[in-house]
Amino acid sequence: MFVEKKDFLNSLLNQILKVEGAQKKQAEERYWRLVEEARKDWQEARAYFNNVTDPELIDHAIYALGAAEKRYVYLLKKAREERYFQEKLLVEGKGLFPLGEEV
Repeated sequence: MFVEKKDFLNSLLNQILKVEGAQKKQAEERYWRLVEEARKDWQEARAYFNNVTDPELIDHAIYALGAAEKRYVYLLKKAREERYFQEKLLVEGKGLFPLGEEV
């Protein structure tokens, strides 16, 4: 009887751990989608800044570029703090900035 209870508890514990692991993975995936979105926003802001010609829009382009860059850097910093950063790079083999990009 004790063995049956032990097996039942182990089974229950394993199910709980699987659910927690799946929830953590989902949260991490959502977080990396945010990081990727921030990187794309930053690239778009750089392109906008590089192409703006109207003097009245230059200040806006500077502000948009600065805000997008700060958001991207902030999310990367948080990823490092949460240990997502190293795991993600090890799994996917990607660098911080894809080839051809400058900081």
